[in-house]
Amino acid sequence: MTLTNPKRFYSRFLKGHAGKLHFRAHSHHFWPDVSREAQIAYWDDCAVLGDEKWDRIFSETIPRTQNHIAKILGLKEPRQIALAPNTHELAARLLSLFLGRKSLRILTTTNEFHSWRRQFLRLMEIPGITIRQVDAADFLRDRAAFLNDMKSELAKSYDLVFLSQVFFDSGAALMDGDIESLVAAAPDSTLFAVDGYHGFAAIPCNLARLEGRIFYLGGGYKYGQGGEGVGFMVVPKGNWRPADTGWYAEVAQLSRPAGEAVGYPDDGMAFMGSTQDPSGFYRFNAVWDLFDAEGIDIRGIHSYVVGLQKAFLDNLPQRFMQDWSLTPLFDPVLDWHGHFLTFEAASLEIAEKCLQILNDNDILIDRRGTRLRFGFGLYQDETDVIELCRRLEELAG
Repeated sequence: MTLTNPKRFYSRFLKGHAGKLHFRAHSHHFWPDVSREAQIAYWDDCAVLGDEKWDRIFSETIPRTQNHIAKILGLKEPRQIALAPNTHELAARLLSLFLGRKSLRILTTTNEFHSWRRQFLRLMEIPGITIRQVDAADFLRDRAAFLNDMKSELAKSYDLVFLSQVFFDSGAALMDGDIESLVAAAPDSTLFAVDGYHGFAAIPCNLARLEGRIFYLGGGYKYGQGGEGVGFMVVPKGNWRPADTGWYAEVAQLSRPAGEAVGYPDDGMAFMGSTQDPSGFYRFNAVWDLFDAEGIDIRGIHSYVVGLQKAFLDNLPQRFMQDWSLTPLFDPVLDWHGHFLTFEAASLEIAEKCLQILNDNDILIDRRGTRLRFGFGLYQDETDVIELCRRLEELAG
């Protein structure tokens, strides 16, 4: 569908950033106004229900969150979705499946998000753990070569594979078919995990053909628009027994006498942790209840954002690019790309200086090393993009 004035849903965040051009949707997407009422509703539920709030959260709130996530990803089994305050907690729980093993072989890439990169570097210090990183730096220029390199490695029977759906440092995205071909190249015994950090609720993604085969991690902090506290992991069916486990995984059995054996449910709840602030689920549900009521789906969102990106590229002053020696790290056709556009500066000093000048002129983007990222979202329109390009023209020279 064609979206008409989605900015109207974000009046509070827009008022809070009046006069500023916020192009960091990939870092912290604005929240729709309904999320504020949802936050208050959580407080009111706590005041009325006290400890009994957990009955409502587990019987109503969490299933609604799971259903929204399942709909966004084209899944049939919402109960296979585990929730947590963040995806790193779920990733750690996934890794805990391998505790006690004498050896562990992990396949990943050189361009994973900071938390995973840091975790892998630390794991490499432990004897018996081998981690192979396939170079993803040239993925933008030669997608086929990267996929072939991954498939060649996958044939070597790793215990765990982890890679991004959208690479955080460029915006380059794997298509559904790309992921399916990589999964097909891996032995059934290999656990396959996809980090949907920059893909979930942004680019259209249908996991129906991979349901029951892969772990998929994502959250509400960015395009999910529910803010902090909404991490999730899609879990294949199986008798999972993560060593890192909390009381949420036993919530259906709390009234039974405590036993010595550690039991696990037979769905995604096996990866649930312990007490967390559930207000993020309230906010997330309110946002996607609104979008459902308005007929807003991921394809409509993606089409709207691509329109903004193309308007940006059509009006981007080349003088600004030349003056700051910025090189685009994307195909201008934007055939399949995330919701941010990345430009690489010639040096770290240039990147830092450029970002500072933009911030000083109320143009809010972000930087990863020498790479500057411009992010686009529903709270912007073409007028904002034209104004951005006008300010960039003024800053050139």
